[in-house]
Amino acid sequence: MADSYLRQSRSIELSTKYAIETAINANWTGITTVKTFLSAYDKTLPVVCVRLIDENVNRLEISANTLKYDYLFNIDIFATSDGQRLDLADFLIDFLKDSWVYYTWTHKSGDNSILEKSATGRLAVQEFTANHRVDFGDTETTNPDRFRHSIGIRVRKSS
Repeated sequence: MADSYLRQSRSIELSTKYAIETAINANWTGITTVKTFLSAYDKTLPVVCVRLIDENVNRLEISANTLKYDYLFNIDIFATSDGQRLDLADFLIDFLKDSWVYYTWTHKSGDNSILEKSATGRLAVQEFTANHRVDFGDTETTNPDRFRHSIGIRVRKSS
């Protein structure tokens, strides 16, 4: 039988998405937050996509079994205008400069479709790896990529 809890990588991805979604919903209206890139194209704009794209694992010390994990995220903004793109990017950078709650996520007993969370630490940006407009040179007004922005972050968990 599988464990009812999700492993650390999934919990970090869900915690980061949850924190960003909660901050956006408290300050903006009509913005959808998703965690898969393709689902951003199925939603009405504006959309913010929060994805864990890579994990770096290194030994903390030579010959030690203690590992240091860094998690690389890409946050894609699909805006309705250039101004909204810039405002959302600035908002997210300002939010992400502070740490947010790390939750251990579990499946609800008896119902695997419902997730429950328990605060067990903090997550913090170690480095902003990208913050730029994604420009395909397309001026088609119905293209969801027309006002796209990409933010990259390297995140680490603390206890």
